[in-house]
Amino acid sequence: MANNPPSLPRIAAFFGLIALFSSHHCHAFIPPIRTKTVRATSRSNALIPSTTTTTTRSRSRSHNHQSPIVIYTTANTEESSSTTTTTTTNHAPPTRSSLDKLEIVKLALKRPRGASIGVEYVAPSSSSSDDDDDDDNDDLTILSMQLRKQSKCAAIWTSDANSIGKFWKEQEGARGDFPGPVPVIYTGPMTDEGDVDADVDRIKGATAVVLEYNGRDDLDMESLSEFGIIWKVNSVEDLRELIDMEQSAGGVFLLSKNMLPKSTDEEDAAIIELREVLSTRPKSTVTIAPLATMQTENGEIKLGKHYASSLKISSLLLENACVGDDEDVPYSQYAIEEIGKKSSSSFSMTGLTGSTNGHFGVSSHGGEAKWRRNENK
Repeated sequence: MANNPPSLPRIAAFFGLIALFSSHHCHAFIPPIRTKTVRATSRSNALIPSTTTTTTRSRSRSHNHQSPIVIYTTANTEESSSTTTTTTTNHAPPTRSSLDKLEIVKLALKRPRGASIGVEYVAPSSSSSDDDDDDDNDDLTILSMQLRKQSKCAAIWTSDANSIGKFWKEQEGARGDFPGPVPVIYTGPMTDEGDVDADVDRIKGATAVVLEYNGRDDLDMESLSEFGIIWKVNSVEDLRELIDMEQSAGGVFLLSKNMLPKSTDEEDAAIIELREVLSTRPKSTVTIAPLATMQTENGEIKLGKHYASSLKISSLLLENACVGDDEDVPYSQYAIEEIGKKSSSSFSMTGLTGSTNGHFGVSSHGGEAKWRRNENK
């Protein structure tokens, strides 16, 4: 039997069903909306607030089943950023050459464990005759060698510009030897006349110079580019600022004595704050604490250990350790050895100055090491 063509009513009914189905179930062709959240980050610093970018991607199909249409809509919402203060200082930053020179100081002062120890040389008053100058040269050459080999100091610090070149010459001659040369650091003032070239000539040979943070603002950093810059800080706030600027500031900081505890028992809010700042500083940062020498009952030994263990100080500076007398090297050797010991210094024999008569430079059976220099004060 021949197939009869569909009648018009059947065709109309068929298309009517399609229209009805589409009107009630078209949502089945639309996939769910997808959202993607992208967090914008900044590598510079926390002063730029973070921004969250929300991207909404909705896909829909037209009713005639053509290719899907992709629609993007973007909304930005700012998130609150952590509170950050802008650091300002009177100083221009050290030059690249100066920062490179400072790396020598960092290598000398950082230790895997404990604190390194440097000594300060204070020039005695003397006449300016040529013969005396020759004697001074010989004395400083010997002292420089002994501090490196016998005392094993990490650095030589001095405010005497006339001594810088003599120390430097002897230390440079030790290149290739063991132990090798140690940094020579100038702690004295720069001249007020503004003749930077004259300042540089006076201290030529110094590995680094100490500058007061937030002190003089007329110093030309370009002229000081052959020296590393060690910043002396007088407050925890200054220290925190410099740590935040570590890369541009250099990362070697000398703490003033007013910031440090005077005894191992001192524990106030300022010390707690200092400990917190020091404990969270970058590992590459070097902090230096001055330490008064030849204290009663050898108090500097206990205090030096406390600075190293409790405050995590990187390096100690024995103030006035060398003054041009015959106890310069024995005392420096004694203090460096005793502070560096893990054990108690109570039962130790040093065999240093005066050990033959039992009075000076000896610490035995818990006794106090006595120094002739104190007897002469």
